[in-house]
Amino acid sequence: MDLVSKFNTIVAHLVKYATLALTVTVVYGVLARYLFGRADARAFFFSVWLYGTLFVLGGAYTLLEGGHVSVDVVFNKLPRRVRYVLELVALAIIAVGSALLVWVGVPIAWRSFLIWEVDSSLGIIFAPPIWWYKWVAVIGSALIFAQAIALLVKAILKKEV
Repeated sequence: MDLVSKFNTIVAHLVKYATLALTVTVVYGVLARYLFGRADARAFFFSVWLYGTLFVLGGAYTLLEGGHVSVDVVFNKLPRRVRYVLELVALAIIAVGSALLVWVGVPIAWRSFLIWEVDSSLGIIFAPPIWWYKWVAVIGSALIFAQAIALLVKAILKKEV
């Protein structure tokens, strides 16, 4: 369980540097649009990829740290036992949901890899590869699944969340 948490912490600390690249990309995109009067589609695609990567690969660490948005006003007023059961249910739902995303996503990502899929929405001028991006979603979902299971086991063993 600790190995999963440590691994997700390392991934999050590596991925956080994508924030700097995302900032530079967005600034470049804005400057290109306003200074040169012409938007750069590559900056848009790159910023979407960076944000998606940050969001998906940072999800497991956010789960570990309890950083997701929640309504604590109601939750904290509930009896301790009810909070414990609700946390177990929430972690189970997260585990099942992320497992389903991996189950459905692997064949899609694999097929995309086999055909070296590209995004041809801009025609032949700029058709970036997107097969790798589909694997980001699968890997991120797998990390969230592993973290949810680790937290679930830890909560059951300690009988507290």
